[in-house]
Amino acid sequence: MVAFLCFVSSNQRNFQNRKMRKDKFFNFSGFDFIPVVFWMGVIFYFSSLKGEVSISEPSLYFYLERKGAHVAEYFILMILLINLFLRSFRTRLEVILFSGAIALIYSFSDEFHQTFVSGREGKISDIGFDLIGITLAGLIAWIILRPKKH
Repeated sequence: MVAFLCFVSSNQRNFQNRKMRKDKFFNFSGFDFIPVVFWMGVIFYFSSLKGEVSISEPSLYFYLERKGAHVAEYFILMILLINLFLRSFRTRLEVILFSGAIALIYSFSDEFHQTFVSGREGKISDIGFDLIGITLAGLIAWIILRPKKH
C-alpha cells in the first residue's frame, strides 16, 4: 500500500503540470504498457490454473483468500492503468473512469476465459469482487490526485 501511494503521488505532479499533445490522443510510450501487460498476464496465468473440485463447503479462510485475491489483483491492475493513462486525459475523473472501464472489461474477459478451464467456472459474483478492487483503487487515486490548493 505504501509503495502504491509513493507510485501514484510521484505521478501526481506530472498529472497536474502536464502539457497534452494535440496531435495524438494517448500520451505514453510503448514501454509504459509493460507493467500493465505483465500484470494482465499474471491474472491470466492464475485464471488458467486447474480448479480443485471440492465436495464440502469451503471454509471462511478459503473464501476470504480467493475473493481477496480478486480484489487485490484488480486493485493493482487499476493502479497500473491509472498510471498508464495519467498523462492522456485532462481530468482525474476521465483517467479513473477510462482505467476502470478497461479493468472491468478485462474482468469480464477473465471470467469468460475461466469457463474453458477444467475445474473452473466464470462467475458474475467474481466480477463483483473485481469491481471492489477497481473501485477502491479509483477512490484512493481520486483522493491522491486531487488538485493542490495554493
